[in-house]
Amino acid sequence: MTDERFPAGPVSHQGPTVGDPRIAEIAIRAARLEVTEGPDLGLVARVASPVFVIGTGELADMRLTDPTVSREHLRLHVSDTGLMLRDEGSRNGTWIGGLRIHHAGIASDVRIKLGSTAITITVDAEVSSVPVSASGRFGEAIGGSTAMRLVFALLQRAAPTELTILLEGESGVGKEVLARSIHTQSSRVNGPFVAVDCGAIPAHLVESELFGHVRGSFTGATSDRGGLFAEADGGTLFLDEIGELPLDMQPKLLRVIEQREVRRVGENRPRPINVRILAATNRQLTGAVARGEFREDLLYRLSVVRVNVPPLRDRREDILSLARAFLVTATSDKNAQLPPDIEGMLLAYAWPGNVRELRNCVQRFAALGARDRATLLATSDSTTSPLIEDGEDLSELPYHEARQRIVERFERSYVEGVLEKCEGVVVKAAEHAGIGRASFYRMLERLKPRGDK
Repeated sequence: MTDERFPAGPVSHQGPTVGDPRIAEIAIRAARLEVTEGPDLGLVARVASPVFVIGTGELADMRLTDPTVSREHLRLHVSDTGLMLRDEGSRNGTWIGGLRIHHAGIASDVRIKLGSTAITITVDAEVSSVPVSASGRFGEAIGGSTAMRLVFALLQRAAPTELTILLEGESGVGKEVLARSIHTQSSRVNGPFVAVDCGAIPAHLVESELFGHVRGSFTGATSDRGGLFAEADGGTLFLDEIGELPLDMQPKLLRVIEQREVRRVGENRPRPINVRILAATNRQLTGAVARGEFREDLLYRLSVVRVNVPPLRDRREDILSLARAFLVTATSDKNAQLPPDIEGMLLAYAWPGNVRELRNCVQRFAALGARDRATLLATSDSTTSPLIEDGEDLSELPYHEARQRIVERFERSYVEGVLEKCEGVVVKAAEHAGIGRASFYRMLERLKPRGDK
C-alpha cells in the first residue's frame, strides 16, 4: 500500500521550483510500516507526510481489515527527529512491548500492537526535505499548518496546468474553497466556475443535469437544456461528492472526459466542450473500487493529481487563524477579535464537522454574542444522559482513555437529542448541528453498539 495523500503522477514528484519564492522546505524523518502479524500480514505503507492515520475507516492512510482495530486507531505525526504516536482512544489500545501507550515519541525501529495486528515501524536514518508553501494561504483557503502548506505547495504547481485534480477529505474540510482557489489561479480564471453536488441530484436526473437534454426526450423535458458541462464551457466544472455518482453514469462521465464532447439526452450529435474537471469526495474511492461501487478507470482519470485535505483535528494550529478570518467576514470589521475564553473553547473542541462547523460557530458568536458552550457549539440542552456515571472514578484511568470515554458519551447523548428534536430525519439533524451530512452519518456509524453491523 502506498501513501495516497499525494498523487503518483509526475506533478507530485517534481521538486520545488528553483528560486520559486512560493515554495519553502521542511525536514522530516520518514518511516516504513509493515504488518507482521494479523489479517493484513505483509501490508506495507510509507509514512512521508506530517500526519498519517492507521485504522479500519475509509479515510485511514493505512487501512486495516482487523475487526479489533478502531476506525481511527493510531495517528502518527512526522518530524525531523522521528515519529510521535498518538492513540485515538481506541477500544483495544496501542501497545509497545507490554506497555499500553497513549502518546509516545520514537526515533528508531519499533514493533507496535493494535488489536490483533502487529506493525513494524522502520524509521529512516536520514532526514528528507519536503516542499511546502511559503504562504499560509492559497486563494481563499487559509492554513499555516505544515499539513496544509504541503497541500498548498502541490496545488500551487498543479493549478496553472490543465490536469484533473481529485480532492479527498472529510465533509466540511474546505474542498470547494480549494477548488475555487485552483480555478482562480488557473488560466481559466475569466471563465465560469460551476459546482455540482453529485449526491444531491436524483439518480434519474443526473445525466440530464450534467449533459443536458432536448425537448421531449423524457417526461418533463418541455424545453432544450444545455446541462452543467455546457454551462462550464471555457471554465471549470467542480464535481463534488463524485463518489455518490450512480454506477451506470460513471462510464458516460469517463467518455465525456476522454473525448471532450457531450451528447445531450435525446440527441445523437455530440457537442465539443472545453472544460477542466475538478472532483472531490469524502469517501475512500480505492476501497469503493474494490467493493465494485466505483469504476477503477474513472478513478485513474480523475486522480491525475490526488490530494488528501486533512481534517481540522490534524491541523489544530489553523483553528484560531480560521476563526479570526470568519469573524472579520461575519462582522465586516477587520479589527474584530475573539475573547481569550472563546479562543480557548475553540481550541479544546474536537470539530467533527471540520472547518464548516467552525465557521458556523463563529457566525453564531458574531450574530448572537453567544458565550456559553452549549449555544456557541450548538449542543442540545435536551440531552440529559450523564457524562460521568454514578460511582465512577475517571481518575483511575489514563487521561486519554478517560477523555475518550467522556467524548463518546457526549456524542451519543448529543446525537440522540438532535435526532429526537428533528424527528429522526438525519439531513435535518445534520443541518441543525452545523455538521456535514456525511460526517453526521459517520458519527452515527461510530456510535453503533459493538457488533451491530
